[in-house]
Amino acid sequence: MPETDEQKLNEVLETLSRLKGVRSAFYLTKEISRGLLKIEKRYPSIGPLTVHNEGVKECLKRKHVACIIKDKSFRGPPHPTVVLVNDDEEIIGREILRGEKIETGPGTRTIKLGKDFVVFYDKDTSHGARFVLPPVAFKEVEQIKGTSCVVSCSPSTPGDSFLRERAGIEDDPKLASILIGFDLC
Repeated sequence: MPETDEQKLNEVLETLSRLKGVRSAFYLTKEISRGLLKIEKRYPSIGPLTVHNEGVKECLKRKHVACIIKDKSFRGPPHPTVVLVNDDEEIIGREILRGEKIETGPGTRTIKLGKDFVVFYDKDTSHGARFVLPPVAFKEVEQIKGTSCVVSCSPSTPGDSFLRERAGIEDDPKLASILIGFDLC
């Protein structure tokens, strides 16, 4: 007998809840989704730089959106969750993943911003620079039979606070949220 949508949704939530470092897992309501999108659309500029949270926009296009609240023991992402791009969509900076060493080619100069972000620069590439938070794969949900179009993302700091407040979860800087959007097939 085929699984019902409700059974598949329960399986996704159970899978997320069992992941190391996950403190809470829940589905977004339509009201929470609308509120989060409103927050992400009005994310303030950082000086001359704008922030585009493409990941949240993609997640919220999916029929189902789960949210996990995670601690630092949660696995790292498969690729950078923050990139700096220019008008030509070239990546001119990005998050440094846990344990990663940045190697540069001849003539490439870099500036590290903190311990986990690097900017690649020369005088001709920074036109129209903006931060982009791209959608990211989420293998644990992709592997569940019956899910499709899986994408995950990190909301902005105000979005993260909004999600934890709506879920009744403590405001702890050691915790962060991740959204996982998907469809059922």
